[in-house]
Parts: sequence; structure tokens; C-alpha cells
Amino acid sequence: MFRRYLYLLLLTVNLIYPRTIADTVGWTFRDRQFLGPAVRYIYNDTLRGVHIVYKDDYGAIRYNFKPRGQNWRFSQPVIVNRYPRNLGSLDIDITNGKALIATEYLNRNQHLISFFTDQVAGAGTFRETEITTGPQFNLVAAARFGYPKFAAIQNDSLYYFSRWSARNLGPIGPFPFHNIVASKLSSRLGFVWTDRSTHKLFFRETPDGGGTWYGTRSLSDSAPGSCRFSLFGASLVYDSIQPHLVLDLYDGANRGRIQLWHYCQYQQPAWSFITEFNFEDTTKLGRHTAALDRPSIGITRQHTGSTENRLYVVWEQFDPDNIDPVTGIARSDIWACASTDNGRTWTNPVRLTQPDQTSKRFPIIAEIVNDTLHILYFADQQAGCWELGEGSLIRNPVIYLRVPTEIFNTGIAESPTPIRPLPNYPTILTRINRNQLLTQLPNGKLFDPMGRTFSIQQLPYLRPGIYYLKTQNFWQRILIINSSTR
Repeated sequence: MFRRYLYLLLLTVNLIYPRTIADTVGWTFRDRQFLGPAVRYIYNDTLRGVHIVYKDDYGAIRYNFKPRGQNWRFSQPVIVNRYPRNLGSLDIDITNGKALIATEYLNRNQHLISFFTDQVAGAGTFRETEITTGPQFNLVAAARFGYPKFAAIQNDSLYYFSRWSARNLGPIGPFPFHNIVASKLSSRLGFVWTDRSTHKLFFRETPDGGGTWYGTRSLSDSAPGSCRFSLFGASLVYDSIQPHLVLDLYDGANRGRIQLWHYCQYQQPAWSFITEFNFEDTTKLGRHTAALDRPSIGITRQHTGSTENRLYVVWEQFDPDNIDPVTGIARSDIWACASTDNGRTWTNPVRLTQPDQTSKRFPIIAEIVNDTLHILYFADQQAGCWELGEGSLIRNPVIYLRVPTEIFNTGIAESPTPIRPLPNYPTILTRINRNQLLTQLPNGKLFDPMGRTFSIQQLPYLRPGIYYLKTQNFWQRILIINSSTR
């Protein structure tokens, strides 16, 4: 009887609470995958499968492909390049599904930018094509006809490049604080970058793949509130002609206070607030980080120019209560928010990973979201960046995380403030069902053992287990034993 009850209880939990799935898809010694914003390392081709790339060792780029409904094609991700190259970003030629990988390298003291093209979609056999000499920090994007276009830095300015033309987009400085995205349903290209000298954020578009250009927009000048400046740049995605940007902004001085915003110039208001996070002791933040940073954005497209696109934002956020004992640096977890109305309003932040002895760094969401968020991240086993002089050289796992979109529908959203485990105040365990709890909750607060609070609306979705109920100054330790109030 007990086994039958336990089986039904576990089945009920699985039915009411969506599960995330994490797979280790590779290993790397590189604990600084990119210095600037989150750039594409993963692409979800809904017709063919999922592509991933990442840096490994000095100058090695690894690639893998997961065909739809199948396992990863290579048990060990293949090396793309024969000679050392620095990875920029990934995109695909939507007409044939072939991966496009932007790279750069140094040859006889000259920077060269190039790109690799897979011979067949998902085959992992790449051919390199040189673009030009001089620029560095190369990124790639390809619109509906599949022609690759590039964004790279030359003489402290951001440039647009194609195989046959180039254009100076504006000053940026020597660091790769830029991003590029192409619409797969039109010929639009969007460029967003931070000018290192002013920390202002800029955005520019071309509607026809580089033939004509709209004017440069200073996003920092129109941003609401005191947080208007950018440390690392931003990320963006297109529906068809609408660009959706996600920006982590600060006040220009304090990297411990970050606001996350969505921007879409074709709707009013153009700006919408997502969340804010404060990390008071910034000495515990690693180099080239902020309290929360490097957001990336994905989309479930409804129709062209829709006001009902579903948007999903993923970022890394550092936990002041989870400090690496070796480096003294805060570890990071991955958080996310969702919008069902084209970015006008957003859910509360949801924590997708849990605190442990790893720091989950550089998460990137695939821009196309069907019923699942496809996320690539790196589980750093020692917080900090060895390449920046923090900690030791360690081989770390590369993680492919799948998150069902229904996780945002359960109402179980965690507070963006740091969680702190509750002390075990009561020792007596009271068994209670949800109908009984429903009568007590309006006069009290419900917590789980980690200190997260839950509202009465979230009650039907809570997992059975131990919780704490506080009414005035009286604490109860309770065991929720049934799965629904219905």
C-alpha cells in the first residue's frame, strides 16, 4: 500500500511540476568563453536539430549536432579547425541547415577574420573561408537567404562586413562588446554595441542585408531611470522585422546593482522593465562580471509583426551566499523570465539551476523556442576565471539544458533576492493537506526550507514535501501530503 501511495505521489509531482533536463555534452579548459555579451553558441533548427559550438584548449573550436528526436551525433564534439582560431559565434544557413562559424586568428602579426561552413548540415566537416585582413573579434549572422554577414572591430570601430563590402558603424573601443543578429524571415540585420569610452549602448539596423541603413540609435539616451549604461553590450532576436533587445544596465559606477530591460522600438512604450538585482559586496564578484549579466533572448514567433510573441530571457546571476572557498568569488546560477505579450510584461524571475559547488557561467539560449528553452552553459568547478588570473586551470563540463516553457506557467517563480536557508525553528512535523492549508495561508506566509516564499495562487502547484508556515510570530513545520486543492 505504501509503495502504491509513493508511486502515485511521485507521478503526481512529475505531472504538476515541469522538469528540466541537463546533459553533459563536452568538456573544456576555457573558463572565459566570451568577454563581452552573450553571443550565439547554440542554434535550434526546428526542422533539423540543435547545433552547438564552444572554445576548448588554445585555439580549438568544438562542434556537435543533435538531430531532431535523436542523440548527439558525436560522442565527443569534433574539432572544427585544423590551425588555432579564436571562436566568434555560430549561426546557420536557414536554406540548407549548414552551420556557419565566425573565427579570427593572427598571422605574421596581422589579424584576419574568417568563417567555417559545414559541408552538409550536421556533418561536422568544415571548410574555412577568409574574409579580410585587419579586423578582429568576428561574429556571424545569416538572414533568410543564408548569405553570411559579419560584425568585427577594426581601429576601435565596429564594422559590418560581407564577402564583398564593409561599413563603419561607429566607435566601440578595443574590446568585443558587440553583437549581431539576422532575421530568418526577412533580410534585416541588427547590430548592438557598447562604446567602451562612454559605456553608452548603441543600435543600428539594415533592412536589406547591408544595402541601405537606418540611423544609429543611442539606447542609453532613451533608457528610463538611473541605470542607463552598459558594461558588456546586449543581445537581440528578431520575429520578422521587429528586433527585441535585452539589456543589462547599470548606473555607470556600481556593478553590484543591475537592471534588466527589454527594448522594442516598434511598440509603445519601447522599454519594459524585467527585473533588478543587487549584490552589495562587489569584492566577491569576479573580474569582468556584474551582479547579473550577459542576458540572452529567445522567441516563440506567432506571426509577422505579432503583438503576441512569446519571449524568454536567460542570464547568469551571482549568489552572495554561495562563495567559492578557494577563490573567495561568488558562484553563479542561471535565471530566466518570460513574456507572453511581445515583451510588454514579464513573469517573476525563475531560478533554473540550484546552488551547489559549481558556478554556472555564460548561459546562452537558442533564439528559437518551441515548447522548450534550449540553453548551453559551462559548469565552472572553481569560481572565477583562470584566464584572468583567478583560481586554477580546471577542466569543466559543458552542459546542454532543456527547460519546458510551462515552468513559467506554474506560478512558481523565485525572488531575485538571494535565498537563505531557514533555521529549523519547529521540531514537530504537522501533516496537512492543501485544503487545510488554504484556510490558514491568508493569515500567514509559506516558506520552503531554502526560505523561498509562496503565495496562495501558487499553492496548487507546490511539490508535496516539508514547508514552514508562519502566522504572526508562530512557526509550524508542515508536511504537505496531497497534490491539489481540487
